[in-house]
Amino acid sequence: SVFEPVTGPGIRPYPYTTDMSVNPLTYGDLTTNTLTIPHGVGTVWATAVWEMYWALVGQYGFDADLYAGTGGNNLAIQLVVDGMKLQPCNPTFLDARDAILAADVANNGGANECLIWAAFAKRGMGFGAQDGGTSSTLNVTEAFDLPPQCGTTGPICGNGTCETGEDCSTCSADCASGTAPGAVCGNNVCE
Repeated sequence: SVFEPVTGPGIRPYPYTTDMSVNPLTYGDLTTNTLTIPHGVGTVWATAVWEMYWALVGQYGFDADLYAGTGGNNLAIQLVVDGMKLQPCNPTFLDARDAILAADVANNGGANECLIWAAFAKRGMGFGAQDGGTSSTLNVTEAFDLPPQCGTTGPICGNGTCETGEDCSTCSADCASGTAPGAVCGNNVCE
């Protein structure tokens, strides 16, 4: 324990947030040799999972019932746990990402595939990313693209961007008035 107040900086190089201006980390930062092992490097992974968590909350809402809830927060936690069951031993970040995608297929018929891809792609773990072949290498290549089945443009709920066609009632994170240029909430469409 470092005996910091709740507002202290902690052991991570950046706080967990979906705001790229506060936490700019992406997968490519592993190659800079500026992140400590394990906490600095782990922050990159945890930040990508945080993106997925809030994208799912944006899509399905938050449910305070941690045991029987059906919100996006419950779904995110279940996908991470089930992904750990499906990933290989000594997984790379991309192996773990793919296991979360496989968990969504097993649990939800892949209903959240593009949302999950978008969350990881935002932090450089997109479709074209390369992991260097082993879990111990930091020689990775980031990519911010989506697989062909997801297209390259929105709307993708939870990516922090107001995109044509997003529904404010189901993706308030992207469509909240004042947080995304052009967003008009109350008309159920994000322009």
